[in-house]
Amino acid sequence: MQNDINGINEGELLRWIETSVKTGANIISHGYQGHIYLYEDESRRLIIKAPMGWGIGRFIRRIMLRNEFRVYSKLSAVDGIPRCFGFLKGNYLVLQFIDGVSVKNAQISNREQFYKDLLDLIKNLHTACVAHGDLKKKDNLLVVDEQTPCVIDFGVAVIKKKGFAPLNHFFYNIAGKFDFNAWAKLKYNGKLENITDEDRKYYNRTIIETVSHKIKRAYLKIKRKVLHKSINIYKKH
Repeated sequence: MQNDINGINEGELLRWIETSVKTGANIISHGYQGHIYLYEDESRRLIIKAPMGWGIGRFIRRIMLRNEFRVYSKLSAVDGIPRCFGFLKGNYLVLQFIDGVSVKNAQISNREQFYKDLLDLIKNLHTACVAHGDLKKKDNLLVVDEQTPCVIDFGVAVIKKKGFAPLNHFFYNIAGKFDFNAWAKLKYNGKLENITDEDRKYYNRTIIETVSHKIKRAYLKIKRKVLHKSINIYKKH
């Protein structure tokens, strides 16, 4: 890790993190890997991810954080993602704070340009052999200054290995398709019947998504039937 981040000493930052973990202070969110802390002073803000829990659960979350650190190391030259400052003590992932708004709540000044830039960003991730895999979760996509996309949270990202690695390449290709499919769904607000021929080449629903969609539809259908029967029973009484 860098010894100095804009004037922050590594030892001082580590003491702040460990105190926050111990007291439960400064937590702003939770992720797959654990708690997310916000460090801020008069001139800077940082995001710190720390594993939570005990035993095997904590061990797995540390592995996920280490994988995310490796992802950020691969993406150091890619614009549109937070800068990573290191992985303190093999526990704490230190990241740049991005002052953006989740795409689900954001105002976007030029949607066409925004989604063109997002598509380019996804392609740049893949050029660096990283597939995000979870862009369907809208909180993982931020809008900065109402116009610039920023992708965060690489907790389930897949790094493509070199050479012969069929299982890894299979999961990487699936995650890559997830990225493009999520882009299309976001751009068209889920109304894929409106997708243009130019954009259609990026949308290719995977078997996993097809099965998941059918399960979701079946669940909602059953849920509606149960609700309808409950209402009828209530009216009779």
